[in-house]
Parts: sequence; structure tokens; C-alpha cells
Amino acid sequence: MAEVELVRLPNGVRVALDPMSGIGTAALGVWQRVGARWETPAENGVAHLFEHMAFKGAGGRDARQFAEAIEAVGGVMNAATGYERTTYYARTLAEHAPFALELIADILFAPHWDGGDLEKEKGVVAQERGEAFDVPDDRVFELHQAALYPDQPLGRPILGDAATLREVKVATLERFRDAHLSPERVVISIAGGFDRAALLATVEARFGGLAPRPEQKSEPARPCAGRSGEIRKLEQAHLVLSWPGPSAGSDEQYAARLLSEVFGGGMSSRLFQEIREARGLVYAIDSFHEALEDDGRLMVYAGCAAANAATVAKIVQEQLALLAEHGPSPAELDRAKAISRAQMMMGAEAPAARAEARASQIFLRDKVVAFESLRDRIAGVSAEEVQAAAAKALSGPRCASVIGPKQGHGALGAFVADS
Repeated sequence: MAEVELVRLPNGVRVALDPMSGIGTAALGVWQRVGARWETPAENGVAHLFEHMAFKGAGGRDARQFAEAIEAVGGVMNAATGYERTTYYARTLAEHAPFALELIADILFAPHWDGGDLEKEKGVVAQERGEAFDVPDDRVFELHQAALYPDQPLGRPILGDAATLREVKVATLERFRDAHLSPERVVISIAGGFDRAALLATVEARFGGLAPRPEQKSEPARPCAGRSGEIRKLEQAHLVLSWPGPSAGSDEQYAARLLSEVFGGGMSSRLFQEIREARGLVYAIDSFHEALEDDGRLMVYAGCAAANAATVAKIVQEQLALLAEHGPSPAELDRAKAISRAQMMMGAEAPAARAEARASQIFLRDKVVAFESLRDRIAGVSAEEVQAAAAKALSGPRCASVIGPKQGHGALGAFVADS
């Protein structure tokens, strides 16, 4: 099997080539290091709207022709915007990978931006915002982000708001693209089956002429202790609780991820067993590690009856404190490692997950990392390291958010009172 390869174009664009034997399809994408955290207050929502406009047509094709072009070869294409990255990705038969990359290049370099289409797409985004608002277990995370990063780009919604998007013009999109589309902020990644020579020829033809631009720095993350709530007539209270964790790319992330697994990652985790199985206080509860380039959080989500919310928040804190005091048991740590290794290796067998992992490695470490190396790093984490991760989480700013009936907002007081 051929080795994964990192190719650097003379202008600084990086390309990850990850061939997988026996695979007749390819997953590929262009990852750009830009997202909502690079927006000014007046631009809030522009990065996401930019991504939406990608499918209004490009490269001489209108929106219908663009959709027909990728589907005519049996491919699928989509895009996503986050706080730190925007991705345009496709899945195709191996022989059509260069063509899919051509279409993505058209999105970036030859978009069809029409004022009328832009106004219609603003309406689509407004519906997307409305959908997110209507779903409480989505909305509570938006509230939490705003409380955790007040008056910062990271605290503003990725989808923007009606006031800012109302003022966006085609020229706004052009300025945003021109400011942020630079070689060092672009990573192209492909995994699966593909013709290396044909793909690199397309990369060089379409991305080799991308000119350097002045560096655009984002505002550093400044997480704050806080709480937020929204009273709604719902059947449940939805809670998000968080503590500090390591940033993306930090060597401490391995212990933090194992901590999250032991804490609330699955049915054998402490939170699931204590709060759901032993006490029946929740339907859903889980923890995860959320990481940014310069910040990270250990997060817990729970959905429960409003009358149980304060008790749930109290028990969650108690369980984390026990991990900080005593660490995980040998059996807990072994299970967490087994789950983490299995999830990583399952992802390594999926071309799309593999392509995304390579792109992330390049952004964070400027190299590709063998999955076997990551597996060994997980295996080497000690119980003391997991315990230290729990203690470190408890030492920094905590944040809590709740959506639901008024009674459920007692969780905010229970959480902060113990902080």
C-alpha cells in the first residue's frame, strides 16, 4: 500500500495524498483556514453565507448546471463552515476526482455571484437560523458559546443574524474572499482511490497561481466564567456545562479525550451509569472534548426533566471532582483506550474521515501523522495524566447554559455555586 504523502506547491498550498488500496472511490476537499472567528462584528455570518453562495453557480455554470455537473458523474458535493475552517468536499468515483476538484476550484476562483441570488440565499439562511432556534439542543450550544466568549468573534453565531446579513452585498463577499484566500491557508486533501499524476496536475493548474496575501490574524480566545439561560415551554431542560481543556494540537489532548470518555463518553461512563442508570434522572447525557487552535473545553450535554436539572448539574460536578481526586480505575482507562483506538481506526477505514483527519493534521502540525503513531500515543496515556486533566479542568473558568422551563434554570445556580 502506498504511503500518505504531503506535497507543497511553490506558493505554499499544501496537498495531502492518502491512497487506500482496494478503494474505487475518492473523498476529497479543499479546507480553508477561515471561518466565523475572522469576522468583524459587521461581517457576522459572512463566512457561512459565502459557503452558501458556492452552490449558486461557478465556472460558467449556473446553479442547476453546477449541480448537474457533479451528479452526472455520480458524485456528491457539499460544504461546511465552522469558527476556524471552511470546507468544500466531494465524494466521487476514483477517475472523477480531478473533475470534482475542478468544480471546487471554480467555487473559489470563478463564482457566479448575482445580487438577486444573494438576496434569495439570505432567505435560505434565515430559515436555517430559524430551524436552529427551534431545536433546543442546538440553541443551547449557541447560548453557551455566547456566554463563554462574550464580545468576541467566537461568541457570535456562525449563521450570523438578520441585521448583519441584511447589509451584505456581493462586494462584501468579494472583499472577504480576497482578504482570506491565500496559499498558506489552503489545504487540499484526498483519500481513497485516485490517479496521483492527474490530481496533482489539476492542483497545480488551479491552485498553483494563488498569490500570497498579508496575514490575517484572528482575535485570541478569551474564555470566561459565565452562565446563560432561555426560558421556554418545553418538555425538558437542556443543559450544557463546560470546563477548560487543551487546545487542538496540544499533546495534552490525548489525556483530555480519554478523560471525556471515562467521564461521559458512553454507556459505561460515570455520568451515564450514575445519572441515568442508577438514578434515572436523564434520558441523554454525554461529554466530549471541543478544541480550537488556541483553546479547548471539556463539555457535558444533558437533557432531563426540569425538576431534575439542578441535581444533574450537582452530580456532574461531583463526578468530575472524584476523577480529579482519584483518577480513573484501571478498567475504566482500558475501556476508554479501547474505544478511542477503535473509533480512530474505524475512521481510518473511511475515505472522508481520513481526508479530513489529514487536513487537520497539516493545519495543526504542518505534517501528516501515521495513525499507528496516534494509536501508540493513546495507549501510552497514564491514569495520572487523565487525573491531571480533570484537575486542570476544575482550575479554570466554568460556564453553564440552560434552555427550558423556569424550574430547570436552578441548574445554573447549582453549577456556579460549586465553582
